[in-house]
Amino acid sequence: MKNDIKNLNLDELKKYFLSINEHEYRANELFHSIYREKKESFHDITTLPKSLRKTLSNTFYIYSFKIISKYESKDGSTKYLFQLPDKSLVETVFMHESNQYGKMRNTLCISSSIGCPLGCKFCATGQMGLLRNMTTGEIVEQFLQIDKITKINNVVFMGMGEPLLNYDNVKKAIEIISDKNGRTLGRRKIVISTSGIPGKIYQLTDQISSVRLAISLHAGEQKKRDFLMPGLKDHTLTELRKAINYYTRNTGNTVTIEYLLLKEVNDNISDVQSLIDFLKKLKFIKVNLIRYNPVPHVKFKVSKKENMFLRSLQKNGIRATLRKSKGPDISAACGQLATKFRK
Repeated sequence: MKNDIKNLNLDELKKYFLSINEHEYRANELFHSIYREKKESFHDITTLPKSLRKTLSNTFYIYSFKIISKYESKDGSTKYLFQLPDKSLVETVFMHESNQYGKMRNTLCISSSIGCPLGCKFCATGQMGLLRNMTTGEIVEQFLQIDKITKINNVVFMGMGEPLLNYDNVKKAIEIISDKNGRTLGRRKIVISTSGIPGKIYQLTDQISSVRLAISLHAGEQKKRDFLMPGLKDHTLTELRKAINYYTRNTGNTVTIEYLLLKEVNDNISDVQSLIDFLKKLKFIKVNLIRYNPVPHVKFKVSKKENMFLRSLQKNGIRATLRKSKGPDISAACGQLATKFRK
């Protein structure tokens, strides 16, 4: 059975070539051909000897995904439904948007698992449960499939799954797409969005510190957060705050706090105060307030207190914005990705 070549980072490729009595510089050539030149077949990599190309073709594959569907939003976003080799389905979202300076950029929202074990009550992926984690190669292929269509400037791990619960594969995928011998996507152009796994935040800080971090908070009060995000009951807000401080102190990066506003659930004055109390003990943070997007089988409603929430944060010296979701008309917005409810 063939293996996915994208599961191997550059060092592992070098070891592989040495194991078959080939020069390790062949790994650089192969890496450059796959990730920079977008070669889709080993036979097309003519910098390699013909015999080596045959060996690679008999042992590995480069691409394996099948595009099942492609939906385009009126706001310019595109959602792709990929079928993986084991027939699993995963959704990936491409967003063409402008940054704060008006410059257009292409951002890819990548998934890290098929489903999610955390069971967040407002999230379609969480309602699926966890089917399995994605491999390094499967994470990387989402990037390659879209990058060969249009150049990707930014990557956000905000798709299906909790990326820090698939830490090793996510870390290796970041190493591959940021490698100077390949695609060379700057790590400061990569954001990991996590529900908040303190131990993994420490690990990320120590190992891939230049990657940016976003925290899905959604409540500044413990009992309410436990209700909304039941899979995180073993991780307290106090522990999370310590981990965020460790990250900002050691990286100097700003952390984005994501807060999904839900009508009569977490949008009251007491909720604003709880959030302010949590944030006042943090440095280098900004808040993205997110409008709720409808999810199948979930009965939450859109909050009408967005402006009140925003003003309260700003009056307390907290940098905050109301984020406009991309792709809600094609179920591609925050919290809407799930393959259990559609094929």
